[in-house]
Amino acid sequence: MTDSDYSHDKKVQKIDSDIRNFETNLQKAEMDLEGLDARLDTEVVGYRSTLTSKREAYEAIQRQLREAERDWKGADKEYREAKKRKEKTRSKLKKEVDTLRKRIRDAKKTKEKRFRNLDKEKRKLVEKAKKEKAREMEKMKARELEKVEDEKRRELGLS
Repeated sequence: MTDSDYSHDKKVQKIDSDIRNFETNLQKAEMDLEGLDARLDTEVVGYRSTLTSKREAYEAIQRQLREAERDWKGADKEYREAKKRKEKTRSKLKKEVDTLRKRIRDAKKTKEKRFRNLDKEKRKLVEKAKKEKAREMEKMKARELEKVEDEKRRELGLS
């Protein structure tokens, strides 16, 4: 069974098109996933840097304690939100990658099943043609036998 044997089949063509679309989407999602960590790590590092500087300001300048503490807590919140967004986005893309892989796997299984069905249909057609040919040969044999019998009867003067 090769793809080219079935390339004219509309269902196989549709499955192949779906597979190509899934593979394109999978490539894009994998590239997005690869670029996601670097981009979001940079953002997280920025928030962590802000958090550190605010904490140092709190320790160094006691008379500005309330304002520095407020800034520090705000930066901490942003850092945690950014980290949470990163994990949520990464999780979503990973789920999409897994879904696309499953869809590709399922489409390939469907394609193989279609190949088996097409092979089964071919075998049925071949068997049917064999049976028809056998019946035709039996009829020809019967006609020939009848001709020979008629000739023998004529030769023997029985007809």
